[in-house]
Amino acid sequence: MLRRNVLALITDSGSFGGALGFMGYSTVMPRMVLDLTASEPLVGLITTIWNGAWLLPQLFVGRWMANRPHKKPILLKSALIGRSGIGLFAIALVLNLDKSWLFILLAAALALFRGLDAVSAVAWFDIISKVLPPNVRGRVLGWTQTAAFLMQFGASFVVVWALSGAGPSFPMSYALLMGLAAVLLMVSFGGLLFLIEPPGDVANNVSGRLNVGAHVQHIFKTDRAFRLNAIGRLLIGGIGLATPFYVVQATEVLNVPKDSVGLFLAAQTIGGVVSSLILGSISQRRGSHIVIRATMLLALIPPAIALLLNLFARQDVTLATIGSVVIFAAMGATDGSFLLGFLQHVLEIAPPAERTAYTGLANTIGGLTVIAPTIGGVLLQATSFPVLFIVTILFPIAGLVVAWMMPSVKHEE
Repeated sequence: MLRRNVLALITDSGSFGGALGFMGYSTVMPRMVLDLTASEPLVGLITTIWNGAWLLPQLFVGRWMANRPHKKPILLKSALIGRSGIGLFAIALVLNLDKSWLFILLAAALALFRGLDAVSAVAWFDIISKVLPPNVRGRVLGWTQTAAFLMQFGASFVVVWALSGAGPSFPMSYALLMGLAAVLLMVSFGGLLFLIEPPGDVANNVSGRLNVGAHVQHIFKTDRAFRLNAIGRLLIGGIGLATPFYVVQATEVLNVPKDSVGLFLAAQTIGGVVSSLILGSISQRRGSHIVIRATMLLALIPPAIALLLNLFARQDVTLATIGSVVIFAAMGATDGSFLLGFLQHVLEIAPPAERTAYTGLANTIGGLTVIAPTIGGVLLQATSFPVLFIVTILFPIAGLVVAWMMPSVKHEE
């Protein structure tokens, strides 16, 4: 059963990662929104929807799910409905609707996809905590992350072709990317169908006996490790101020060719593959708290390099391109470390009957930072790229201090 579940999870994660590669929330999406609206705040708004629709509902989803010994039926229903929106948006692009309507439909499709994927994610994390024993969980999660980033790497070549001018013209270029994303989302769904889920422990479920406020207070009062995790989540969320604007600076300020978006995506996926392989092993051997420290260090790299490029590479396209590639590689490495750090840490510290409640609360806390990209867009419009990057740098620096205070929880496994 373990082998079947591992193969199902790798199929699910690989295909889902490939779909996200075609959608490119930090590469393709910002370019598409600029082509539709020419508005930097709306670029930030789409990123806010992407993050907020996934993170904010999870506290209530986790509590609602806590008393159910089987989570797979919820996982499948929410995944099937939510993922259909991406296919419908691809059809709208093929029909070449008015740009204003396309932007509205994009926002709606992303809200549906990410909102219902939030439900799927809470169920998914509970299932993997049951089907993957602690002695292999970190390693297997590293494999699933690697599969996801390898698929994203393959997707990057299609993105390069589609957006370079050699592929279809607007809006068919984006229709192709969204259509391929929709197909891979269904392949991922097929992987989920093959998961075998044992019943979960729903005894001693504190969340079922307390209201939302009392339960949140109980967790924060009694669990120091969770408190530090939550503070770290809030601080790492500050990097979202600049996330959608690295590609904007590269193509609009530093004059890096627009077809380099695919190169950036390739660098991002390579960074994710490398970090998943290395940090998966570290998480298994040393603990997720060590990975969280690495996450904070990796998160410092993009805004620091972006600041230097803005100051010293405006007249050097080659240097700007190389620096931007490093930025996206570091972003991919940061993304690749998140599951192995923050979310693995929550699974390690949560009582078995409380996993969905802990996971939902942790992600909802992270959702408090979803407004960061929109704030970043407003800040950029009011000031400059250097100011945006300097402000962004402060968050992972503070997060690194918090991460160093996190205790090891490996012995609890």
